Amino acid sequence: MANNIADLWRTFPAFIPEFVGHQATHEIWERHLAHCPVRAMQPNWQALEANDNPEQAVWGLQSVTLHTAVSEMGDEWPGEWPDVLPAEKSTITHTNACFGEPLVHVQGIALYQIQSPQGLDWVAQCMFTGVGRLQHLTFVKMHDWKPLAVKYAKPAAELSSDQEPDSEFPISISAAGSLAPASGWYEAILPNGHPMQSFFAVSDTRLVFREQGERFPMLGVSPKTDETLVQWVWLRAD
Repeated sequence: MANNIADLWRTFPAFIPEFVGHQATHEIWERHLAHCPVRAMQPNWQALEANDNPEQAVWGLQSVTLHTAVSEMGDEWPGEWPDVLPAEKSTITHTNACFGEPLVHVQGIALYQIQSPQGLDWVAQCMFTGVGRLQHLTFVKMHDWKPLAVKYAKPAAELSSDQEPDSEFPISISAAGSLAPASGWYEAILPNGHPMQSFFAVSDTRLVFREQGERFPMLGVSPKTDETLVQWVWLRAD
């Protein structure tokens, strides 16, 4: 089962475990959602803290749902499914192989107690058709809310001329082959949908330390021409 669920997270977008069960202001979520197509996953948002300024209201992502082609409850998720869970071809045998024995299996619904890649308590909910084919898969957080790790910089236009980006906002997103704008740790990201995006999302090679002015390394993307798609996101100073 461990190998199967590892294959699951190598295939599904890395932002699923990064987002589900996490909270942030509307402003911060908007910056992240511009890069990550959560809308295609039927997100279930929860309002956590109201604010007179809507941009500063706090929201949490309770769950996401990936629909297959045979789902009667939503549009098919256009992303890739892992070999161990082949979308609408999946049966209860496949989901058991991924998640273990279900806590509940009744009337076409199976609930599994799982842990996210970060070790957080989740439930995986699977709904099947009348002939036992997977309609959709939902990941639901069961743990206390966690703060969203901020990856995307506040637009430069929003910073005053004498304001330096602080620890809440990464210094920048840097292009492949460019020079580091500040000393610190950086994470390489690829566009969602790239064949190697899920691989590098969990690979240690995506993390590097660079001194200010030091050039970013080649990530090792195949084909080599796709190295230009790599972006380096500033994480922290040390």
